[in-house]
Amino acid sequence: MLKQVGNAASSEAASKQDPDRLAEAWKLVWANIHGWVGDRIIQILQFTREYHDEMDIRGSIGEIGVHHGKLFFLLASLARADEDCVAIDLYENQVKNLDHSGKGSLEIFTGHLDTLFPQMKRQVKAVAADSMSLTPSNVRDKLGVDKMRLFSVDGGHTIMHVVNDLSIAQELIVPGGIIMLDDFLGPLWPTVTEGYFEYMRTANRRLVPFLSFQNKLFLTTYSEGPEVLAKLRSSLDRMVGKEIHSGKWRYSTLNGHQILCFAR
Repeated sequence: MLKQVGNAASSEAASKQDPDRLAEAWKLVWANIHGWVGDRIIQILQFTREYHDEMDIRGSIGEIGVHHGKLFFLLASLARADEDCVAIDLYENQVKNLDHSGKGSLEIFTGHLDTLFPQMKRQVKAVAADSMSLTPSNVRDKLGVDKMRLFSVDGGHTIMHVVNDLSIAQELIVPGGIIMLDDFLGPLWPTVTEGYFEYMRTANRRLVPFLSFQNKLFLTTYSEGPEVLAKLRSSLDRMVGKEIHSGKWRYSTLNGHQILCFAR
């Protein structure tokens, strides 16, 4: 009987995300990897970890537009033992980087994987591809994954790229999964914002926004939207305390949906 209880406990532990992995990855990426990541994004990743564990939301983790992996390795640190992590980028094929948003390097990315995150190697797959070659009908075969629970969209910043990449994310995301759109409302990349609204107008069939935070817009699935927002608010009350009432945070609406906004 004791052996059975121990096995059950081990199985439950293996199904959870390790908070220490995120904390360690946070230190490593800030010290060693070039890229652009908000200095408080860890708070939203902590919330994601807690929410997905509480609700037993499972799936792969991915990013379009990896650059050198600064954000990707933070996302990958949330992966459970049986979850894959897919890093999609043009890498050295920069002739297709039409707007010069980032400059990926497979050599640099795999170097970071080998030296900083060797424990992730069995779970991480780098896919060298133009995201415009991915479509809802072929994306599962090309990426080798069936569903995702956490997905960063940070590829090409043209309107067409944003519409296409959000459509791909929409196809793969599981109920309660979270999609991060980089450079939303960013002053240097207005086409990302244009692309988001074009996607919502012409292609969206299941996503809603719930958070605008440090140059990123966060979306989840329609039916789970109110729950995700409520859980996020509860998590922030614990993490940032009185700051939530300081004027840096406020509720607003976007596309008719209530969202939280953070002003740095």
